[in-house]
Amino acid sequence: MTTTASPDTPTAVDPAVDPAATPSGGGVPGPDGEEVVVDPEEQARVTMSELLELIDELAARRPVAARVVSMTGDDGVGAKELAGTLSADVALTTRVMRRANSAYYGLGGRVRTVTFAVTVVGFQAIRAMAAAAAAGLDTDDVLPADFWPRSKAAAVASSSLAPLFRVPAADAFCLGLLSGLGQAILVHHDAEGYQALLDRDDVAAGGRPALLDAEVEAFGLRHTDVSAEALAAWQFPREFSDALARLGDAPERSTPWSRCLATALEAASRLVDPTGPASDVLELSDGVVTEDRLTGMLPRLRESVAASDW
Repeated sequence: MTTTASPDTPTAVDPAVDPAATPSGGGVPGPDGEEVVVDPEEQARVTMSELLELIDELAARRPVAARVVSMTGDDGVGAKELAGTLSADVALTTRVMRRANSAYYGLGGRVRTVTFAVTVVGFQAIRAMAAAAAAGLDTDDVLPADFWPRSKAAAVASSSLAPLFRVPAADAFCLGLLSGLGQAILVHHDAEGYQALLDRDDVAAGGRPALLDAEVEAFGLRHTDVSAEALAAWQFPREFSDALARLGDAPERSTPWSRCLATALEAASRLVDPTGPASDVLELSDGVVTEDRLTGMLPRLRESVAASDW
């Protein structure tokens, strides 16, 4: 599974200079051999191509998950064949089995084979779960402690809200689950630098909009843009990458997918961090979901997330 930036992918800066070639004074060699001082903030930025290469490096550590992503995009692959490959990754298989036996499908305890689990959960959801594993979204020792719970909450909320925006619930689940992929990649790229962003007072007080602005300031791009590019490279439905790219856009440029995702991410934030900053859900949903309606949905969403042990 190889990810490649599209020709029109914006790049933040020139590729990073080889540290071994950097003079002791903190600069870089200029055309005439003299030392040129480089702004540390500019040096810390990263290109989209570098991040996509990092995804490939992470995927190489989970070859089965990467293979599953590829297989689930092939119409010629059947449930039995996919189950055979999936079974070689115990952790991923366990997640799929738990998902299949969750209350969502109403088959608790009755899904006992991987092949049956594949047919219950579906290729698209398994593809999303495999992509999450391949990109290291479930790496607890590197990512923030609330990352995987927040990803699951976004998936559950997106699926539950999907009918209100007239988008397929199963696909909305996948989009919600993978919406934080770019954030995970930025953390894998620079864990200390990203934690420094999360620790900033303005980010803590400003929520997602402030975090996205801080990411641009520090890395030259938003994690949602990384997610969009990665999902496009992996050939997920175009609506996925389009929704991620349009997050935060004015209502006239939004789509049902982006409005559903924006509302789901707000719901997930309130579930994971009830005391954190809240955004105007009526604006995020373009009038589809009122504050009272979301507040009424939160208890049920909280129960669904709590029951999601996958």
